[in-house]
Amino acid sequence: MKRTLALSLTALGLWQTPLYAGDYQIIEHPAPPGQLLKDSFVVTYSANDFSEKLDEAKVIFIPADFRTQAAFFMRCRPYYTNFSVQYLEQADALKDRDGELANDAEKYAKHGYIYNTEHQLTVSTPDDSERIDVHVGGQNKHLTQLFKTDIAQTAGLLGMSFHFTFNYKEMPDFRVASNDSDTRAVFKLLNNALQKQTPLRFDLDGRNAPDRTFELNAQRMLQIVPPEVLEFCLTRRQLND
Repeated sequence: MKRTLALSLTALGLWQTPLYAGDYQIIEHPAPPGQLLKDSFVVTYSANDFSEKLDEAKVIFIPADFRTQAAFFMRCRPYYTNFSVQYLEQADALKDRDGELANDAEKYAKHGYIYNTEHQLTVSTPDDSERIDVHVGGQNKHLTQLFKTDIAQTAGLLGMSFHFTFNYKEMPDFRVASNDSDTRAVFKLLNNALQKQTPLRFDLDGRNAPDRTFELNAQRMLQIVPPEVLEFCLTRRQLND
């Protein structure tokens, strides 16, 4: 696996950087010294050199301008993959007529989320779409923990996110975790976008805030993320019943 992967990355003008034994990192657009990563995919993964199986992988897309664009994040484990979309919003834009921020789930509040409620979300490829309800959270502890940014943490600026967890058939019996219909729909759309190399679009109803549209460039993702990593995260996985 390692030799094939190295050859494919070289053909793309990329190279994997060993971090520790069995740990590797790929940066699409490395930043000059003293500058921050922007407009770049970053892939880190761990592989067992004996079994040639991946143990864990992370795929981050850092936008060119986090003020107006979204970051995408996948955290992949043997039993599941977390997929999240992160962006910024002003708290004042989210308040209701009474000047309050909705927070419908206590479990979010204890993690620093001062806003959390359902939004309508349409996830689509050029030939398919699904409209679902998704919980969106906003927190004021940090803008993002995924990457460093030059955006100042100012009062009222919230780090926003919504996510999906894809639970796979490898999930052990003692850990019950199924997938609802919305999760299955998003999993299918994400895989279809990768298979057909088409954009995956997220149209989010902002409720009190402006509506937002984010787009994941699946074709670009395929060019950067090694096939073995995508297979481990998504394309060779089956959802748990």
